[in-house]
Amino acid sequence: MVVRLFLLVFALFFVSCQSSPDSKGENIPNQQAIMAGQKAETNVQFLTKQMEEQPSANLYYLRAKNYLALHAYGLADQDMENALRDNPGEPAYLALSAKTKQFLEDYTTSIDRAKLTEASVLTNGQNTLLLAQNYFATKQMSLGRFYLKKMDGSLLSTFDRSLLKAVKDYGVSDSLRLFTLMNSKPSDDSPLVYVYYEQGFSSIPSLRYQQEILSSLKNYPMDPYFLRYWARFLVKMKKYDQAALVYKQVLKVFPKTKSFKTELVYIDLAKQGLLPTKSSESLTDSSAVSADSLTQN
Repeated sequence: MVVRLFLLVFALFFVSCQSSPDSKGENIPNQQAIMAGQKAETNVQFLTKQMEEQPSANLYYLRAKNYLALHAYGLADQDMENALRDNPGEPAYLALSAKTKQFLEDYTTSIDRAKLTEASVLTNGQNTLLLAQNYFATKQMSLGRFYLKKMDGSLLSTFDRSLLKAVKDYGVSDSLRLFTLMNSKPSDDSPLVYVYYEQGFSSIPSLRYQQEILSSLKNYPMDPYFLRYWARFLVKMKKYDQAALVYKQVLKVFPKTKSFKTELVYIDLAKQGLLPTKSSESLTDSSAVSADSLTQN
């Protein structure tokens, strides 16, 4: 199965001052209502109400940022497509869309839009790092290393420097090595948490894996990858009906990418008993997935 690589997490920022036209003649909400990186659910509700009165590219853009803060990648992508439809050449929109497309595993479009951003005044270390990630994800290793060489780590934030190190490690090895270097589960806000759940699926004790993924889902219930990892875990525990319900949730907010289609085929094969089974099951595996935990999704 295609391994999810590092998903770039970026700071949210919002426009200031009271509702007034911006440089494109669009009305924007005031600073009191939109707080940078805070209360994303409230912000989405507020922006949705504003858009009912007067939709605009800028409002789609702002709501997409908040959807990304909630890990609602599919909804963010829809908003960015609407923003670019109304203002296709805006560099800030292209940059955010490039990041959103990466979350949806649409690496080709992500690269195209990141390249357009690269040619604008908005090009920065995060955009260069995004291109390196996308090229590694599409097995274009030489191009990935080319963009890594262009990086000046001293200009990045502490968080982005740690991500840069992880991308460099991947460039000379693979995501399994990244997992082996982890001392504990990364924060749910870190792109490395997806590597942790992907690579740790078979090696982390099942009871612990269950507890951690449910905790992540509690923090980000709209995250399609957390939902997918939970569904895959349910398949592993032979809870096929519950897994199917979780996958239905994912289908509402996430496109049928190549890796996602593979998972859907996997569950069908598992339900038919066509997957190879282990000769024995550990005690921690057999104790995972209680009736109570299944009601959470």
